[in-house]
Amino acid sequence: MSDSPLLVTVSGPPASGTSTLAERLADEFNLERLNGGDVFRTMAAEYEMELPEFSRLAETDDRIDRELDDRLEGEIDAHLAGRRSSETRSRGLLVESRLAGWHADGRATLAVGLVAPVEVRAARIDDRSETVAELRARERSEAERYRSYYGLEIDDPSVYDLVVDTHTLSPEGVFRTVRTAFEDVR
Repeated sequence: MSDSPLLVTVSGPPASGTSTLAERLADEFNLERLNGGDVFRTMAAEYEMELPEFSRLAETDDRIDRELDDRLEGEIDAHLAGRRSSETRSRGLLVESRLAGWHADGRATLAVGLVAPVEVRAARIDDRSETVAELRARERSEAERYRSYYGLEIDDPSVYDLVVDTHTLSPEGVFRTVRTAFEDVR
């Protein structure tokens, strides 16, 4: 293992399995976990807004996405520069967010992208009552925002070291695949 701080990123569209994988990796390898969704919820509380209202605001106010991304990039930069606690530095950091691979900008020990067909992902989030059409619309909106803000294509797999289709593997199979890759690079 190099002297560089350990950084793992996990990205993917909603219901692709990022949270399941991130939790398993963080537990297995004792990594500190930073979840972009948790940061977004913290921001909503700071703005004194309910999450649905804050999400709607993010659709029209680019400051929300930019602030979220700045916070995540700041945590990554601080970790890689050794400005975080010595415990975190020695443990390593796992960042889970839609743009985590881009935020790491090639500096991750391992950048993982998860994918799955929209129909499969919509079935996984039935408790959120989001239809396939609504999920596609949300993802089109996000893709346009990221293209407009940062000039990136969210579906471009080149930012990842490993892309895993979570439709073809069980959660355990996804974990084993990523664990093997992680053990090879760390």
